Amino acid sequence: MDQFKKELIRSGFIHKPLPLNRMNSFEKNQKEKECIVFSRPIINEYHAWIHEGRGRIETTEKSVTLISSTRYSSWAEGAPEDGDYVNFGEVCAYLPLQNEDWTDFTQLKLDISAICKNVINPNVILTVENDGVIKIPDVYNREGTHVINLEGQEKQTYVLDISNLPRDAVKGIRIFSGANGSYMNLPGEMNYTVENLVVEKNEQRSSAKGWRAPKKEIVFSHIGYGTNYSKTAILNADEFSEGTFQLINAETNQVVFEGKIIQVATENGVFGLLDFSEWKKEGSYYLRVAESKTEVFKIGPSAKLKESSIWKSLNFIFCERCGCPIHGIHGTCHEDIIVSYKESLVSFNGGWHDAGDLSQQLIQTAEVTSSLFEVAEEQKTDELLYLRLLEEGEWGLDFILKTRLDNGDRVTSAGITRWTDNRIGTMDDATPRIHNSPYDNFLITGIVAKIIRSLPATYAMRPQLLQIVKEDYQNALAGYKKTGYTHEPVFWEHTYSTSKSLFLATMSWTAALMYQLTQEDIYKNQMKDWFDALLLCQESEGILLLNGTNIKGMFYRDETHKVFQHFNHQAREHLYAQAFEEVLTVSENEDWQKRANDYADYLEFLAEFTDPYPMYASGIYKEDEWTDEESFNKQHLLVGDEAKESYQKQLQLGIKIAEGFYIKRFPVWFSFRGNNAILLSMGKSAGIMGRLTENIHLMDIADQQLQWIVGKNPFGQSMIYGEGYNYAQQYSVSSGEITGEMPVGIQTFGEEDEPYWPQFNNATYKEVWVGVAGKWLSVVAELLKFEHRGD
Repeated sequence: MDQFKKELIRSGFIHKPLPLNRMNSFEKNQKEKECIVFSRPIINEYHAWIHEGRGRIETTEKSVTLISSTRYSSWAEGAPEDGDYVNFGEVCAYLPLQNEDWTDFTQLKLDISAICKNVINPNVILTVENDGVIKIPDVYNREGTHVINLEGQEKQTYVLDISNLPRDAVKGIRIFSGANGSYMNLPGEMNYTVENLVVEKNEQRSSAKGWRAPKKEIVFSHIGYGTNYSKTAILNADEFSEGTFQLINAETNQVVFEGKIIQVATENGVFGLLDFSEWKKEGSYYLRVAESKTEVFKIGPSAKLKESSIWKSLNFIFCERCGCPIHGIHGTCHEDIIVSYKESLVSFNGGWHDAGDLSQQLIQTAEVTSSLFEVAEEQKTDELLYLRLLEEGEWGLDFILKTRLDNGDRVTSAGITRWTDNRIGTMDDATPRIHNSPYDNFLITGIVAKIIRSLPATYAMRPQLLQIVKEDYQNALAGYKKTGYTHEPVFWEHTYSTSKSLFLATMSWTAALMYQLTQEDIYKNQMKDWFDALLLCQESEGILLLNGTNIKGMFYRDETHKVFQHFNHQAREHLYAQAFEEVLTVSENEDWQKRANDYADYLEFLAEFTDPYPMYASGIYKEDEWTDEESFNKQHLLVGDEAKESYQKQLQLGIKIAEGFYIKRFPVWFSFRGNNAILLSMGKSAGIMGRLTENIHLMDIADQQLQWIVGKNPFGQSMIYGEGYNYAQQYSVSSGEITGEMPVGIQTFGEEDEPYWPQFNNATYKEVWVGVAGKWLSVVAELLKFEHRGD
């Protein structure tokens, strides 16, 4: 029995968290490879720490200690009176510096020890402030901050790579930690000592920006390669300009395949490509070029390659449960997140915490629930995994039902970033929001209808669920007839940016599912009307490109065709593909099939622009989209007037494909950055359209989005903690590192259109997000469906 199976058994098959495996972590590799040229202490007689915020600090010549309670009976100065999206404040030590030039230094190093009591996830947060050519923190307060989740309380050395951080005039360092509540509301105290703070030059700096692969390393898919899909790896062409590579059986150490390194030139640079697609024999292998070699990976069917990632994703989702004690992380939580409704009180704990903070979103939980049931449906031959996925899915389904009120009203979200005391009526209670959103109601109805379709006929709650979706559909329809395509103007809701075309796609998809469940023509007729309206929002004539080709099939936000549909954080591109799938299941239509083919062609077209990497480009943009005030403000949150000028700069750094049209590899974005949800949603679309059109290339593209997340990116890093190799600490500030956690995704620096992935792990790009884990499972489900067709 292998080690992972033993860990699964000890966890009770994910009823306790899986243990953390730090042996393959980025931080371990970082320490082992470092080559320090020189080092300089930061603290000296000219520097004095300044206390800010809660608690107190104690200092010596070489150290500073932060001491604070974990909770207070008031909110911190400047916090909103209702406590929305805040903790109880922070204890902070600030070290002013004299605009020091650290350009020659590449890393910070510090020792941290702790004597904490009842603290959930002891952590220390560090911000570097730069007042040079580029200001840090940036205008969105994202850049330059890093959370160190402590690996135990004994003194340990932590390293932070600053080689890609602007540091020509460092004016200060801020070290702090949040008063975030305590375990089971027991009296708690934070006590952190930071000492031996130094700045160093390390010759073995890591790559953090651009498309070039790390020096002397082969970039490959840590999660392996599908038997019948393409198999490539990438390296720097100037380091291996010519020669051969070898594919080696990891069990026998015998060379099984040898190929020539192909030099490829793309918009993103010149690369060496290792192509071993013709090798299809299942097994464990590694690649070798001269003295460089990869870690071991597998070749095989998706069912085998993705099994461990399904368990680890499930582990992450389970550990984010709200209202349920999680062994070693937290006790029962958030029982005091309640709201008044019609002279009654409604509790909002349940489902899963949204992200690295503890906020709660109904739509997020509903979409994760859908993904759990989707992948469960494809795992019926593995009864243990199937039943465990159903169990976790039922936890989410329960939350969908408990937040359902009268006549389409739902409890929708709550801004929680603290562990509350679970006592209703005290100052730390959070009040969730209630909305009656036709869009949310259609989306949730569709999700539950799809779940019903996947359940066995003997499933205990099937009749009740069918009754609920019929009622919810009517409530959604009544709301739509009253308000049309508008919805609640609260930007914290996850569906805030919904366009008319996405609204139509969702309604068409839901109506098609309802028809399949009931065979009632009213649903079919509504489906046809809405789907025809949706197709008015699709590009059908085509745009003539500079290379003479014509591209069509993509969707606009509405039928005016002024603004293309984009996603820059929340991502639901897959709903267009799901609408095609379910509508064509209900009603064969030659024109609809043609439009589906056009959309599939567009998805293939978008996959070319990040070659040789597998990441989906974010889409096609018009240069004047920023002038559409309504859509711009819906798509981009927490921005000021600078955003419109920045939009134009970002577009110019994309790829011009026609007069007035650009391809952006990464989205145009501002405060909210990170594209894992986006590329996984697009990968889901590719998987659905690949199945519909029997297009193996689209299935391959879907699979490659997973490869990008697990290692086949310019940094050679896995973005799933505990899966693959070289995975780094993420922004999991409330619950700590979790096996299977996934972040929002790789970002860009400023207006650039190339990947940027510093060790700094601030929100949003490195914030863990259950929505990404759900989308990962959903893409895996598509690959398994394709693999299982005809079974």
